[in-house]
This record gives sequence, structure tokens and C-alpha cells, in this order.
Amino acid sequence: MTVGAAGEYAKYRAAAADTGSFDAVGLPVDGYYDELVNDGGRLRPLWSELSAEFLEQGRDGLHALDARVRRRIEDDGITYTDLGGDANEPAAPRPWRLDPIPLLLDVADWQGLEAGVVQRSRLLDALLADVYGPRRTLTAGLLPPQVVFGYRGYMRAAHGISLPGRHQLFLHACDISRRSDGGFRVLADWAQAPSGAGYALADRRVVSAAIPEAFELASPLPLNPFVRAMRLMLVEAAPHGAAEEPVVVVLSPGPHSETAFDQAYLASVLGFPLVENADLVVRDGRLWMRSLGTLKQVDVVLRRVDAEFSDPLDLRPDSRLGVVGLVEVLRRGAVTVVNTLGSGLLESPALAVFLPELSRALLDQELILPSVETYWGGDDSQRTKLLADLPRLVLRSTADDSTVFGSLLTRPQLAEWRDRITAEGWKWVGQEPARFSVAPAVAGSGELAAAPVAVRLFSLAGRVGYRVMAGGLGQLHQRTGPDGMIGEATAKDIWVRAAPAAVPAVEIAEERERRAPVLPTPDVISSPRVLNDLFWMGRYAERAEAAVRLLGATHDRYQDYRYRPWMEGADAMPILIAALGHMTGTTPPPPRKTPPQSDSTGPASDRVGADPYPAGQQQNSNDQRQSEGGLSQSQGSSGQTQGSGGQGQSQSSGGQNQSQGFGGQSQSQGGQSQGSGGQWQSQGMSPESSAVARRREFSDQPTVPIALPGASRRDHGYLVSLTVDRELPGSLAFAIECYGKAARAVRDQLSPDTWMILGAIDRALSEYRGARGDRGAALSAVHSRSLAALLSLAGIDAESTVRDTGWHVMDIGRRLERGLALSSLLAAALTDSYPDPVTRVVTEAVLQASVSAVSYRRRHGDSVRVAALAGLLLFDEGNPRSLAYQLERLEADFLALPAASGSSRPQRLLTDAQRMLRRVDPADLEVTDGAGCRTELAELLDGVHLRLRKISESFETTRLSVPREIQPLWGSTRVVE
Repeated sequence: MTVGAAGEYAKYRAAAADTGSFDAVGLPVDGYYDELVNDGGRLRPLWSELSAEFLEQGRDGLHALDARVRRRIEDDGITYTDLGGDANEPAAPRPWRLDPIPLLLDVADWQGLEAGVVQRSRLLDALLADVYGPRRTLTAGLLPPQVVFGYRGYMRAAHGISLPGRHQLFLHACDISRRSDGGFRVLADWAQAPSGAGYALADRRVVSAAIPEAFELASPLPLNPFVRAMRLMLVEAAPHGAAEEPVVVVLSPGPHSETAFDQAYLASVLGFPLVENADLVVRDGRLWMRSLGTLKQVDVVLRRVDAEFSDPLDLRPDSRLGVVGLVEVLRRGAVTVVNTLGSGLLESPALAVFLPELSRALLDQELILPSVETYWGGDDSQRTKLLADLPRLVLRSTADDSTVFGSLLTRPQLAEWRDRITAEGWKWVGQEPARFSVAPAVAGSGELAAAPVAVRLFSLAGRVGYRVMAGGLGQLHQRTGPDGMIGEATAKDIWVRAAPAAVPAVEIAEERERRAPVLPTPDVISSPRVLNDLFWMGRYAERAEAAVRLLGATHDRYQDYRYRPWMEGADAMPILIAALGHMTGTTPPPPRKTPPQSDSTGPASDRVGADPYPAGQQQNSNDQRQSEGGLSQSQGSSGQTQGSGGQGQSQSSGGQNQSQGFGGQSQSQGGQSQGSGGQWQSQGMSPESSAVARRREFSDQPTVPIALPGASRRDHGYLVSLTVDRELPGSLAFAIECYGKAARAVRDQLSPDTWMILGAIDRALSEYRGARGDRGAALSAVHSRSLAALLSLAGIDAESTVRDTGWHVMDIGRRLERGLALSSLLAAALTDSYPDPVTRVVTEAVLQASVSAVSYRRRHGDSVRVAALAGLLLFDEGNPRSLAYQLERLEADFLALPAASGSSRPQRLLTDAQRMLRRVDPADLEVTDGAGCRTELAELLDGVHLRLRKISESFETTRLSVPREIQPLWGSTRVVE
């Protein structure tokens, strides 16, 4: 061990002694167990091979290791939602915290833990079957009635409901810590809707990729067999009489749930659709899932919604998360819900007192894994112990899960609590505070640290018995506050370094033989809610790409003309800025009609370096931001551009996403967007004389480099805001944010690479805010990196996504948005005529933004003709960026949808738009009226744009219509306890 590593090791031992000497509430204990070193201060054999991979890395090495793990978490989009904030505002998910050093368990420890968890699962399973069945434990006096019927987890409506097969408890999780003697204690059992299995799988994926050498050296037992077993057992859980290929779904509270990622990731690895209550409906005594105009029967539900919220008809009437009539379907035996309703009873803290006796009675075995010492106030002798030791116990309610820490109570409060416990002792248990072992971890600074650690292990009901995940979710705690109490936790991957246990070959063979053909069918994922989110994912992805392409093209011209106002075509800048505002539905800064004066005391907005629209600030003072755009009216040389605007709404499972963006109403100071053509006509100058005069005027001010009116700092601030401002509808960052929200709502449908790409865009936007030096170059880099990431998303959609209903709906969103963006851009940029130099610059920018510059030059060389441009961007069905191509793809996508008739309103509107294109002669689009407006081109673009907008509205309200949010069944939502 190097000198530096020895120093870090010494710091670790000192930190371990400091943190390990206290329990969960900060009270001193007589000893602790160190997972890294033994009592003699030497490394445990389990760690000896891996010390070089972790302990000897030094501060810089551990910091780099931690950075790799954090980067992988960003790339995989692993999040956790803290619900402790404002109840009226949905909490934003934050990155998952994962310590890079795993927790190692040897073969002896694991065998004891595995046997103890299996036994505990069998015991709880037998207890669950008895309480909701014959109730012999109650009649025999093994379990007091108050413990059962007084706990909120008991569901009277679940009595008599049983699952097919041998087991009533499908999935069980328990939190376990190690005492100073090396033995384990159970801190809590989780049977309501156990969470964390998805996080455990994601943690293993991250750590194995971040430290592949250490992972290969340790060769921990894999977690995939547990996933395969869960998939098979969910299929096996189907009720009698179910189809040969049962439909299994994972029921989630929604994307704003605390463990939304856990639910979605587990559904993804299992291969079953993640659904919400809006996706399910009870009809004719059965449970169905909505599937784009049809219903598909559901056979098995893996429940992640708490039981009391599962059915507002028979359970909690104010629930907005459940399915009306679900309990009745369960009673009929037409669906299997796991974990079963009522399994939350097993989470009662009072059960810990009775489990040893219940184990002897129900299993004829002594309990292998004891719980932490617990005293029930309903028993006279235990109540005496509880009252005497109250200042150091953790008081837990056996009715409503509330918790009180005795160490934090004052003398008057202690007296008050003693009186309450004496009066209603059955409502309370006192538990000894949890004691934790200490394990190595990486501190935020990169130093080797020591922290209390616990584990959450998972067991699954199989055909023969229970199977335990070979690992689990490590919980690395932190001591917070002066009292030394345990605070928020960081996750740890758990490596079980043991030889794989032999699994009975007969069971595996039978399962594979019987269930090999079973595969989830693609149709079960096509609920209107899921398709609605996929549709808006396509819209926002295309919206972001169109925005960043035009931003890049406009910023390139800004860089060209910023300090060169005398160059030909410089007067194109106001036109491009106005087109950018029109396409994104934002209001650009007003163009300046005269060059700035040399008086440095003038308005700050006219001086170089002053930015009236700094990054992140909205410039839309009249707040007129619409979605999808509308009719474009061009009036003479003034360049007035106005969109009628529409509004699109994305109602995803995460709430309402209001779509505001392309082609919306864009007005600058009363709607006037004056380009160079208007200035020349009003001033009576030719292009040449105007440029010469302006160059002479600017050359008289040599002290500071001053930008020309159309390429001012205002424009730069506007470009910055349209790039990085997440609060500005129409901006690149806003579109990416909305894409992410929609994607999180259908995470189970997406490739893991999606989150890596979104993370790359977020990093690019964040790094710009901290960039120094040439901000123009930094902004160009943001555009380039964002575009590369968006192209990767498009590549995943095009080359790695199955062409099912979801893909066609997402492609419909893309094609509609591309058509709306293109028609809006061309209407804003080309319907007015300009002098040749300006027309050339505008045309080049339009071709660059529409990815058609190379094709245009190959066909037409350096000539600039609107007819030629229209031929490529409007009528060429071989150009993937043309309007005709988008209409053709829309037609194919609509026909590929289930129950496509060919005569729906969206298809009729689409046919009308195609007919409009076929009627036009490209040569007629060159003709201008007396005011310099290309009337034929404007009318064509407006007509197609309007029809595309109506196609979107009609498609959403018919095929993608999501049921209204569930309302309370009764006038009052108060629940009687």
C-alpha cells in the first residue's frame, strides 16, 4: 500500500470509529461491525483482491471513479423524485445518487441471509393467506385482533380474494442491517408494493460499466436470473381460463411518483407495458386496456399503486390513481393483482413482536432472521418496558405509520406520550434504534469515507418456494445535524462473491418448456395515453431539430455580418431574425432603423456590449406565443408577418404539456418586421448606394466596433435565449425539456440510449452558461452538439425502433412538425421579394436550415430562384425534407394504424393538402404583385400549413383522446378512518 493510500486508509478507520459508535438516532453503542477491516485492523479477505481497485486509488482516482458513475447515471437517466416540496407543484426528478464502491458479501454471509429471507417470506405468505382466509392465527390467540384490524394496511374488501397457485405473497422486500457481532437484524418488511428492484438492476448496470476491471475480477453473482424468474412467474400468475399468452401490465401511479424510474425500468426489463389508471377500464366483469380504439383484456397486474388507492369504488373514494371496479373483477377471479390487495398488513411494525411465535406455529421452525427489538404497548409487560425506555426508543404507530423519536422529546412531551401509551397502548410499539455496520464510500471531495450501511433484499414467489435476488439495493446513510441522527441515503450496489447456487433443473426445464413461446404482444403498449406521449415526443424532437438548425444558420450570418455591415447581403439579418421568431412563435427584438450614434451616453441598448436580452431572459413582452402557427400574411415591403396561431396541448401522464412553438404569432413593435427591402424603398436608395452610405457612416466611428442594426447585441441575446432558456416556449431548451417530460412518461418503451443523448444536450446547454471567452464560438458549439444529439435520437427512431403502432404515431408527430416548420419558415422568409444580394443570403440560410443546400447546388449551381427552391423543398417527393415527402409519409403512417379506414377526417385533410401541391405550377410561385409579395406562394403555404394544423388537432381529439382525469365518486373526498 502506497504512502498516500495508507493515509487515506487511516482517515477511513478514524471516520469509521466515529460514525459506527452511534445508532440511527445518534445514541452511543458498545461497538460496530466494519465491512472493510476486522477487529485486528486488517483488511477482510473479501476485500484483499479489490483493494487496489478502490482503496489505493487515492483522492484523484476515487474522484474520477465517482465522476464516471455520475456520468453513467446522467446518461442512463436514472432519477428519483423527492416529494417533500410544494404539494401543488409536481416535483422535478433529480439524479439518483449511487456510491461507486460496492458492498461485498461473502458466501457464508449470503447463505445465511438467503435462508433467512426465504423463511421470512414463507412465514409472511402463510400469515397473509390465513388473515384473509380462515383466520386461525386470530382464533388461536397467536395474533391480537387489534394488530390486524387496527392497522391501515388491512383491507376488509380483500377478504376471500386469493391468488392462483401456492403463494399469496408474490414479491417481498426487507431492509436488513448488521450488528457489531456480525449478525443481521431485519429493520422493516415491505409487502404493499415493494420498490427498489428496478434501482438495484440499474445500479448494477452503472457500476459494471464504470469499473469493468473490478467487476470482472470480483465476478459477483448476476441479477438477471431474478428478472427472468419474475417474468415467468408473472405469466404463471394468470387466472384460470386466461389466454395462452396472458397480458401482463405494470400499474404505476404516474411519472410524478417518488420511484417513477424504478417502476418504468422494471417494466422495461420485464418486457411488460407500464400503464396508469387512464389506460385501464372495467367492462363486463373483466379488466381491459385501451388500445387505440379497441380494448384488450388484462390478465395480470403488477401493482405499484398502494392498495387503498387501487379502486375508488370499493376502497378509497377520493383516489385518482385507481381503476373503478377493480375489486369486483378480483372477486370474480378474472384478473390477478400482485402483490395482492391487503398485503400491506405485513408492513405493520407490531408484527415483529409476534413473528418468532408465528414461525414456530406456522412453519415449525425458529426464526432465522430476527427483527430489531420491538415492544408492543398492548401487552402489559412489554408496555412497562416501552414506557421505561421511551427516551431512547423509536415510537411507531400500529395504526397510521407515524413515527416519533423518543430521543428528541422534551420532558413534558415524554410525560404526554406516556399518558397516551397507557391509555391506548395497542396503537404503539417501541423499537430499539437501528444499528448499522460501516462500509467504505467515496465522499463528495473524492476522499475515502466511512458511512453506515444497510441492504434491501428481494424475494420472489416461485413454483416450489421463494427465490432471492443475488444482491439487492444497498442503502448508504449519512449522519446529519448535531444530534448525529441518520439522514438521507445514497445507494450502493451489492456484490455477492459466492459460487452460484444449484437451481433444480426440473423447475427451469418445465418453465422453459411450457412458456418458451410466450412473448408480450406489441398491441398492449398502444394505449391512447402512451401514444399521446409518443406523438408529442415526435413533435418536440422535430421542433428542437428545426429550431437548432435555423438558429445555427442565423447565428452563422450574425457572425459574418456583426462587424462587417458593409458586406453585401448584410440586410438579410432582420429577415432571418423575423423568420426565426415566426417559426418558433416568439417575438424577436425590434430591428433598429438607423445606425447608432457615436455618443456613448446614448441608450444602453444602442451601445456595443450592452445586452438588453441576456441569456435566459424572455423577450416576448406581449407574451403572444402560440403553437403550430397559422396563416401567414405578407404585406408589401414592410415585411409584416403575422400568424394566426393555434394551440396544441400534450396531455401526458405527467400532467399537461402545453405546446407552444413553430409558426406561431410573431410580432415586433406592432407587427412590423422591417427588412432591407422596406428601408430601401422608403429611403429611395439602391442596394449599392445604401451599403456604401452605411459603410461610410460606420467608418466615422473607429473607437469601438459597432454592429449593424440587423446584427446587434439584441439579436445575439435573442439567439441565446432561443437556445438555452428553458422557460421560453419555442426555444431549443424548452423543446428538449418537454421532450424529456414526455419520454419519462413512457420510459419503459424507450431505448436506454435515449437518456444518454438527452444528457449530452443538457450538458451542452449547461456548459454554455459557464463558458468564458468568445461567447459566439461557444454558442455555435452548443448548436453543433445539440444537433448531433438530436440526429442520434432520429437515428434511434429510424433504425432501432420496431415499426409498431407507437412508432407510426411518433412518426406522424415528426412529419406534422416538420411540415409545419417548413411551411412557416418559407412563408416568413420567401413570400416577400428582396434585392438579389439579400435574397441570396436568405435562400442560403433557408437551404442550410432545411438540409438541402448540397442538393440545390448540384441541381442549380449558384442561381437563386424561388421556383427552383420550391421545386426542391415543396414538390420533390424524393427529398426527405420536402413538404411533399412529409405528406406522403403521413399518408403511409395513417394507413398503418389499426382500423385505418382511409376516410377519416385527418386523412381527408391530408388528401386536400396533397391536392393543393399538385395543382401549383412552380413557375407561378415567382410572380409578385405590385407590393412585391409572392401571392401564389403565400396562399399555398398558408393553405397547407392550416391543413396540417387541423390534421394534428383532429388526430389528437379522435385517435389519441385520453380519458378525463378520474374524479371523486362522492361529493366529499373526506375518508372516514
